[in-house]
Amino acid sequence: MKNFEAKRRSRRAGGEFKMMNGRLPITVRSRLRSVLIACFACSVPISWAAAPVNIDNPPQGRFNDDWAEIFVGGAKSGYAHSTMSREGDHVQTHTMMKLRLGRAGQAVEFSVTQDTTETLAGVPLSFESIMDMSFTKTVMRGTVREGRVTLVSSQYGMDQTQTFEYPIGAVMTWGAYRESMRRGFKSGTTYSVPMYAPDLRLDGPITAKTAVGDVEPFEHRGKTLRGRKVTLSMESPLGSLELVSWVDEHGEPLKARIPLPGLADLEVITTDQQTAVSEFVAPEIFMTTTIKSPRPLERGKLNRIRYRLTVRDENAAAPTVPETQMQKVTEKSARSIEVDVRRLPHGKAETTSREKLPAEFSEYLDANLIINADDPTLVELSKRIGDVETDAFVLGDRLRKFVTEYVQNKSMNVGFATASEVARNKEGDCSEHAVLLAALGRIKGLPSRVIVGLAYAPFFGGESDIFGYHMWTQFFIDGKWYDFDAALRESDVSPARIAFATSSLKNAGLAELSFGLLNTLGGLKLELLQVEP
Repeated sequence: MKNFEAKRRSRRAGGEFKMMNGRLPITVRSRLRSVLIACFACSVPISWAAAPVNIDNPPQGRFNDDWAEIFVGGAKSGYAHSTMSREGDHVQTHTMMKLRLGRAGQAVEFSVTQDTTETLAGVPLSFESIMDMSFTKTVMRGTVREGRVTLVSSQYGMDQTQTFEYPIGAVMTWGAYRESMRRGFKSGTTYSVPMYAPDLRLDGPITAKTAVGDVEPFEHRGKTLRGRKVTLSMESPLGSLELVSWVDEHGEPLKARIPLPGLADLEVITTDQQTAVSEFVAPEIFMTTTIKSPRPLERGKLNRIRYRLTVRDENAAAPTVPETQMQKVTEKSARSIEVDVRRLPHGKAETTSREKLPAEFSEYLDANLIINADDPTLVELSKRIGDVETDAFVLGDRLRKFVTEYVQNKSMNVGFATASEVARNKEGDCSEHAVLLAALGRIKGLPSRVIVGLAYAPFFGGESDIFGYHMWTQFFIDGKWYDFDAALRESDVSPARIAFATSSLKNAGLAELSFGLLNTLGGLKLELLQVEP
């Protein structure tokens, strides 16, 4: 309680499954990113004021300066800093989170920063989001004018601009804070607010549902404190994420908890600056994202596997998985789903010119922020694939082999890089292999998309025969989507995998693509009903 009191006085004074060469490193950077962005979007746990503020006429200058510790799995792994300032008729918000996490014995640091400029009434005018991890830095800037939002994403000195209809009534940080103060914190209060969080969804709003509960005890560093419970659910088309916080009588946050299913809870604790930035560690949390296989598998010798996935939580629903050319859903109940996955034989097929493809296939050929196929470095790299190849299967195999060998440093130090970054650094794991392969395919005229799901590895991190988070690529050939896996060195891929989502990555990053897995991956039981060699 001492830190809480010191903070009040100071206020008033002014990382997948990453699989290659038999190893199974894991990346969850995108999952943590989506959680951090959810924190940004929620005014209750991150952005607040020291004392009640007149939301219609806040004081000029900085009226909020807050610090918090971040704990992952009970270990301090970073800190957060947020401010609110009034400049004339505008309110500027700034939020920064810095984390250090262990990935199979390696410490990886990354930070996420978001700034917004909004009117006093909470109407967004501009914003900037920066993700900085290792040598990867991605910047997204946006402006809102006349019902349109213009987004400029930058990396390696290249800009990509996109424009969308701004969702009517959607708010950002200051607008969300205003709404929470206007609604108050009376027990039983519930409401929904459309929010714009471009790191989660570019072309539409996400829904933030708030429910205010009763005053109850909560634990912090061995002490029992009391606060009013506030639950916020962030809902997107691909899934939901729940955040719980405890606030004081003014709605000032004391503690927030965000579950990371399959990993550990992330907790944000209000404190003073000195305590917030004090030494922190890199907790190892990634091994918990794996699922034990009932038996050993030989990937290269399998033709078909029939799976059953069951959620352990009796109140949870069965996961939803897509049907692809090699994956079919055969049975589904309230808590389980059966999936039949078969190896697809390759034949002969001519590559299809863009003019002969349906208009909706443009997103699988166009460049975007992650699969930025118009990067001159990538275009030049594609020339090393070889002469013109008219057989699409041969071309796909040639591309896959090239990427497998080109990414020389099979490293866990990269989180989720763009194709441009991989082309320059030749480093990464499953996600880096997947986006580079997708980009080179588009340059060569093969429509491409990426898949996230589970895949099998015989051994990793002292454990044997496990399934874990993985990412690979699909090419559209002869009217069908065929799977290619550069990380696992497979062109006709093994059925020792289950796809959970597919995407062109046009309007979504891996954060949104993985959002639906957040509430399922850590609570699944996997059964092998039939294994056909």
